[in-house]
Amino acid sequence: DDFFVDLLTTALEPNEILSEIVIPALPAGTGTAYAKFANKASHYAVVGVAAVVTVGSDGTCQSARIGITGAGPKATRATGTESALVGSNLDDSAVRAAASHAGDGIDFNEDVHASGEYRAHLISVYAARAIRAAVENAS
Repeated sequence: DDFFVDLLTTALEPNEILSEIVIPALPAGTGTAYAKFANKASHYAVVGVAAVVTVGSDGTCQSARIGITGAGPKATRATGTESALVGSNLDDSAVRAAASHAGDGIDFNEDVHASGEYRAHLISVYAARAIRAAVENAS
């Protein structure tokens, strides 16, 4: 959560390099997905949302991690969305309600590709899409 400090800036000190990333195996019932609204010329994400969702045997969300890219100056987690998902039954209204918090706390980029207001709208839409796809992939 603390590695990305700002646009093109990490927490690494001069002469430091990142030498290892440990990614644990996903538990059973976990699905992943990535959804992005891409710039047509470059294919870079104007906004992108990554979702990792673990669904329990009762159909409720056991854990969720939601990452946002392209919306603000750095990649960030949508912790409000994560909290809203955990314990929910993951039906459409629960997913939409959780996704509506995906942009909370983001200082949205404003550029020729999209206004901050448009990025805020896109984040909610693409968060819901990524969450739904992750839930489907968990089956």
